[in-house]
Amino acid sequence: METNYWAGLSLIAMGGLFAGSFSVPFNRSKGWEWENNWLVWSVVALIVAPWVVAVATVPGLLGVYAAETGPLAVVAFFGLIWGVGAILFGRGIDLLGVGLSMPIMLGLTNVIGTLMPVVLRDPGGLLTASGLRLTAGVLVIVLGIVFYSVAGSLKERGAQTPRAGVRSGFVKGLLVCLAAGILSPMVNFAFVFGAPLQQQALAAGTDPVYTSNAVWSIALTAGCLVNAGYCIYLLRSRKTGALYRGSRRVNWAWAALAGVLWYSSMMLYGMGGSFLGDAGVSVGWALMQSLAILTGNLAGLFTGEWRGAAPVSRRIMWLGLACLLAGVFIVAFSR
Repeated sequence: METNYWAGLSLIAMGGLFAGSFSVPFNRSKGWEWENNWLVWSVVALIVAPWVVAVATVPGLLGVYAAETGPLAVVAFFGLIWGVGAILFGRGIDLLGVGLSMPIMLGLTNVIGTLMPVVLRDPGGLLTASGLRLTAGVLVIVLGIVFYSVAGSLKERGAQTPRAGVRSGFVKGLLVCLAAGILSPMVNFAFVFGAPLQQQALAAGTDPVYTSNAVWSIALTAGCLVNAGYCIYLLRSRKTGALYRGSRRVNWAWAALAGVLWYSSMMLYGMGGSFLGDAGVSVGWALMQSLAILTGNLAGLFTGEWRGAAPVSRRIMWLGLACLLAGVFIVAFSR
């Protein structure tokens, strides 16, 4: 495979590491509820970071948008839908923890976000040799998700006391995670349908590796409307807005760091996708989400989420991990 392909995979792999670990800083915040953390995260990850990067890397950014109003609206639409998924994603982490929620949500996001762009662009592509390898890799990843779900169910069922951060039953958390996994791939759809924006940015003199930044600023801003709106609703209804007053300054720093890490994952995905060409929205997406799952699982292990779990649940979890690793390798070589 050519050097550019591996360069793209390397950038996307780094994005996967950030995507899987972005929520870890939330564990360091003290005295804040979920909505306090998520509102700060939303502003940084979905407004500040993408617009700063887009303005810095895309010459004549507003002119690019003015020239492609149709694709602009489509990207914003998918961004809004993704925004609902992002809220559920955050709630899933809150309900089940990083180590269990990440594999379920990112795994389902992986499947839909990987295969649907291929189906929409060229359904026959799934029947080619590379398409079959890609599908096989995704199916192995799905098997890993099943093992993770079973392991998580056994872990929660056998727990002597409720794990910190789990505020409801496993079933409720699982349903939230499944819904998040279905809606979260919409950000990849925004990337797919934002191709005209990238082409316009390229024509305006943008370096090819940065053209995706013109898409993220719009898609994520639309998603922020949903996320920030829901957080503000919770802050008012639960009276948790008062927690901001007199809170530790480091809480703001941890939530902002989570936002920077998450946006960095999307930026690196877009940059890596520019090296992969058409494979960027399928192979690239599958690779990033799979590595995010692995990173999230390791983060869960290091933060003690599997401490005290029964041996059988740990064995099943490691079996799921093996499936995810195998799926990553199959997808990486599916081209």
